Amino acid sequence: MSDVRRATILVGVDGSPESLVAAKWAAVEAERRHLSLLMILAINEPLDGSSDYVFPPPLIDAVRTVSRDRLGRAAAVIRGQHPALDVQTSLQFIDPRRALVIGSSDVQMTIVGTRGRGQLPEVLVGSVALYVAAHAHSPVAVIPPHADVSATGPSGPILVGVDGHPDSRAAVGFAFDEAAVQETELFAVLVFDELPYRGFAKGANLIGKLDDDEEHAVLAEELAGWRERYPDVPVRQVVLRGRPARALVGFAKDRSSTHRPRLIVVGARGRGGLAGLLLGSTSQQLITHADVPIIVVRPDAEH
Repeated sequence: MSDVRRATILVGVDGSPESLVAAKWAAVEAERRHLSLLMILAINEPLDGSSDYVFPPPLIDAVRTVSRDRLGRAAAVIRGQHPALDVQTSLQFIDPRRALVIGSSDVQMTIVGTRGRGQLPEVLVGSVALYVAAHAHSPVAVIPPHADVSATGPSGPILVGVDGHPDSRAAVGFAFDEAAVQETELFAVLVFDELPYRGFAKGANLIGKLDDDEEHAVLAEELAGWRERYPDVPVRQVVLRGRPARALVGFAKDRSSTHRPRLIVVGARGRGGLAGLLLGSTSQQLITHADVPIIVVRPDAEH
């Protein structure tokens, strides 16, 4: 692993207000962790021989100039708000999804905003956000357009979804670290689905049959090692029933303003070769519907 991963947070920008919100959130996170910030703007360019139409060089030059200006303006905003932060920029001429996934292999966290324009919720989020969350090599934060990006930030806790799966364990570790960095408490939430819950560590046949004390004991076992590693992080255990994504979003929205989670951390839980299957239904639904930042942590994403 290179030193860059330990020193950099990556954020994708495209000149939109949504991406600037993500960049501001990324800057606060980088400054809080004493890391540098890398801002990438990537655009597709026509490949030679890809069509019968030949794009004139002046048009290509104009597109590059506009993109360079957009990146420069976004970087100027971040540098103006965070003068002590080391801000680097990179203009790339490849698919934005590919650029961010490639870049994610050498950073501590990858951050994207929502940029979609369609009528379906998944399209409203944007293909770049969903693709990067599914394929990135680092934890990925997806930032909604109305997220609080002030330097002080919201005062609520961090919520992490726990289910005993390796994806969940990686997310729990990241959530503890994030809570320690942000000096806030952690809500560890275990959701028992009404449907059979396959693969649950040491409890697959007990779903729906445990009483409250036993359910909290299962949750406590999943947290034990991390609580020892982060003894200063206050932890609240919460057990819910229902579909995981709906239960987590509902729990977050039902809190009072001072106890509403500032972000939600989940595992990926995908298994297929397509982006949506790689991401998993729970994490995808959270990205689509939650109004707070969502951080997706794959089990192979170092942090």
